[in-house]
Amino acid sequence: MGTVKGFKVTDSERKTRVGIAAKSLEDLKKKTVDKFKLSEQKITFQTADGTVIDGDDYFETLQAQSLLIWVKEGERAETDAEILYKAIREVNDEYLSAGEKVQEFFTEKMKNKVFKLAEVLKGIDTNKTLRSTREDHPEWFEGLDTRSKTKEEYMFRRAQDRVRTYYYKTKEELRKNANLPPERLHTLLLDLHDGLKFVKFFGNYFDRSCAIGDRKCKSLCDETGKFLCEGRWDKGACLYKPMHSINPYTSREARIIFQTWNLDHIIERSRSVIPAIVYALSSQDSSINGTKKGQLDTKKIFNDLFSVNNLKFVHIICHDKGAHVGMTAGPYLM
Repeated sequence: MGTVKGFKVTDSERKTRVGIAAKSLEDLKKKTVDKFKLSEQKITFQTADGTVIDGDDYFETLQAQSLLIWVKEGERAETDAEILYKAIREVNDEYLSAGEKVQEFFTEKMKNKVFKLAEVLKGIDTNKTLRSTREDHPEWFEGLDTRSKTKEEYMFRRAQDRVRTYYYKTKEELRKNANLPPERLHTLLLDLHDGLKFVKFFGNYFDRSCAIGDRKCKSLCDETGKFLCEGRWDKGACLYKPMHSINPYTSREARIIFQTWNLDHIIERSRSVIPAIVYALSSQDSSINGTKKGQLDTKKIFNDLFSVNNLKFVHIICHDKGAHVGMTAGPYLM
């Protein structure tokens, strides 16, 4: 006779969760049928990662308070990772890969799924974290349409995608202002783009092979690929205990949820930096009280838009989309 253990039992849609104590798999089935008032007597169980519990031998290895999902015999429930993955894939892929706008598509229900997946990640096998190639860790690359041969190469490109999005959105918003001097705007955009090409669009931000080196060209993670939340824009660090962290190199699931983390501007790009650029471009070479204004400070603009001088990498909970009161951009005239 097995030891009585308590489990969290839920249905495939995760609508109801019930605590059930059972000493065997058969005991758990009987009590689940009773608790959920099921007319169907033939049910099976699977864990949150999709593992089917097919006998008492495996049942005995389960830890108390494990989440178990019941399904009708012959059927299979989607894992939390699969539910989240499908939801994410329904979002516009351009925004998804860039990451900046992904927050806008997350309802409170979806945020709850993120939390559930975070729980799933705690039980993921991390033995392959340090493996790099598609051949060494094929599961990590599952579902990816990519030419990247290594995790590092893939993550490098994802960081570039996010930074490119900031550039093209800035370009689009500035061009909407018909009053800006076109030649000055063209020169600024060209200088910003050349600067990004020089630093390879900061692909190093997510590439763990760049973990050691100058902060300007360094990754935001450690050598293993672990990222720590840097906290809300107005805080010196993540105030949650334990601090939010993630290693997207660990598993496919971790790679998916990593897309919900955000590169957040301390001085807001749209609310502060863009208006300050507009003012600088409009005022350049003009005179006030007989004093001629200087040249555009392209380096400062570049840093405020794209560099870690004004970017914090944060967990979705620490990403405050409200106005960053008191944070002012510029002046961008030297």
